[in-house]
Amino acid sequence: MANLTVGTGFSDNKDAYKAAKEAAEKALKSLKGKKPSISYVFFAGDYPAEKINDALKEAFGKTEFIGGSADAVFFDERSYRQGIVIASIYSEYLHVGISSVEGISKDPKGLAKKITAEAISKISVDKYIDPYLQFTRMRSGSIKWMVKKPSFYITVFAKGMKLPQMGEETKIIQGITDEVGFNVPIWGGSMGVHLEKLFEQKPYEIYLLHSGKVLKDGLIVAVNSTSLLYGESLVHGSERTDKIGFISGVTGGGYVITGISGKNPVDWYCEQLGIKKEEFLKKSLVITQQYPLGIPDNYGGYIIRAGGVPAGENLAFTVTFEEGWPVYIMESTLKNMARAPQKVTDDLVKNTNEKKPALALAIICASCRIVEGEKGLTENLKELKNKLGSPLVGFSSFTEIGSKEGVPTTVQHEATTLLTFYDKLLHEIKG
Repeated sequence: MANLTVGTGFSDNKDAYKAAKEAAEKALKSLKGKKPSISYVFFAGDYPAEKINDALKEAFGKTEFIGGSADAVFFDERSYRQGIVIASIYSEYLHVGISSVEGISKDPKGLAKKITAEAISKISVDKYIDPYLQFTRMRSGSIKWMVKKPSFYITVFAKGMKLPQMGEETKIIQGITDEVGFNVPIWGGSMGVHLEKLFEQKPYEIYLLHSGKVLKDGLIVAVNSTSLLYGESLVHGSERTDKIGFISGVTGGGYVITGISGKNPVDWYCEQLGIKKEEFLKKSLVITQQYPLGIPDNYGGYIIRAGGVPAGENLAFTVTFEEGWPVYIMESTLKNMARAPQKVTDDLVKNTNEKKPALALAIICASCRIVEGEKGLTENLKELKNKLGSPLVGFSSFTEIGSKEGVPTTVQHEATTLLTFYDKLLHEIKG
């Protein structure tokens, strides 16, 4: 008997309602009449969110679905700028409590903490089967894996940046960890729209979907209690250069850098890269994605901050900095980005002791398409699909939320983060 049943679906029908209905029906067909424990829904293109929501309410009934709009969506080996992808999973060993809120920008940390507590209170567990599985894990499983792999993980989908409001992802993670601590894995990212709309300062709206609700300034937190084996990992495709400085001044709540190593941030960047100021100012968004700033994470890795834009004489980013932080200029070349699939799948094997999941949910930074191009992104997806050997569903994001094995959750740019599910129970992990 299978511990996990997975169904996936995709449609690029130009009609929003039909696209959602087609994708949902394909996903549900593989469940063979079982009601999904949770469905993940991501869409790209100029679809009316309300039409998608109407179709999903009909298709999924009273079962839970979460997701939203994105720069692009992934289905197996391909990226689509228009379409809807759905992954539905059923397992009697997975229990999900979900809460969401509109108006997250009013109090991102406080509201994140509040709805995390609400999500925990909504988890419905089997008071006979679940305690027995925990007992079985203690009796016959590995103590090492009980410590290493918690029976809880959190999924979070946030609203990405929509000026004048920032995404506030760092404060959101602080709110969640205030409620659950740092040992519970958190996986997710920020929804968005076609990145060109942000670059060209065109009007846009970011949508989140939660079981019949359409949110514009929203946050969704799902707390998962499971006896099912899962994996999570986050890696970026940037390599450190020898160019180092420190943040000597910030303003605007940390979003605007006023100084790096005592110099104007634009002048510092130009000096380090050996380019003229006029060139940098014309292409700052692209240059700071190809050469983002990397903050040492105290675990031998780096937290990436990309996409700086001039703010007067200063540089503004979408995630905050603190005065005194050391920063390296990182190099996000096509060659470096191409290493991400190998790095993330290697980490998942260490994370689970398994090579082939039943399903992989992938979030890849929307900036990667700008740096790698469509061809480079497609090659990365093919490599991921080949190494995972499982259905692959996901979206390109404004920020990525997750962690490498043994490292606390971070908010990153230019990263790939995966959540994987296996047809195996936690007490069955060997090694």
